[in-house]
Amino acid sequence: MCSPGLHRDEKTLVELAQQGDSAAFGEIYDRQVSTVYRYAYTLLGNRSEAEDLTAEAFLHALQAIRRYRWTGRPLSSWLLTIARNLGINQLRRKQRTKEILRLVPVTTPGDPPELGSAPDVNIQECRRAILSLDPVDRNVIILRFVLGLDYPQVAQVLGKSVNNVRVMQYRALRRLREKLAPAASADLASKTSLGSAAPRIPAPRAARHP
Repeated sequence: MCSPGLHRDEKTLVELAQQGDSAAFGEIYDRQVSTVYRYAYTLLGNRSEAEDLTAEAFLHALQAIRRYRWTGRPLSSWLLTIARNLGINQLRRKQRTKEILRLVPVTTPGDPPELGSAPDVNIQECRRAILSLDPVDRNVIILRFVLGLDYPQVAQVLGKSVNNVRVMQYRALRRLREKLAPAASADLASKTSLGSAAPRIPAPRAARHP
């Protein structure tokens, strides 16, 4: 999580951006573009589409910044909410049901025992299982285990309570285990884990600020 000092600095940047300071919004962009792009790429699985979605998300943020109300939560939560809404709309328009997620969730410090390392779990099986999850389950896994957001941040992005997010995560992981091969599922029943680190996400090409 960000430190309180960084939160205060973000608040200052937001206030300046709301007054029309383009340099302040440019600094917000520089700080947050990597996080938004990682989310977009994980959701769409395509570099060009992820770059377009990232640019569109920041354009929407620029247009809406004057209406943004500081709550003390990281600004990334608001930006990820915008990216999520745009991304889901894009997926619905294209009616995409395959090749949406190309990453295997990775663990972060402090993760619950649901995720870890399971040498008997085939990575390709895990990827296929993730591909078959519905958008709600995919989003929970992306936000929690790819971006490493904490429960309150995920709750803000999804518009749910923290308790609801915990339940959603439990159900998503349970469904993922059920979709894995029987042998892996038997192993996961005791170890409840997903596997090794995800492939590297290609960096976005250099882009100008919105």
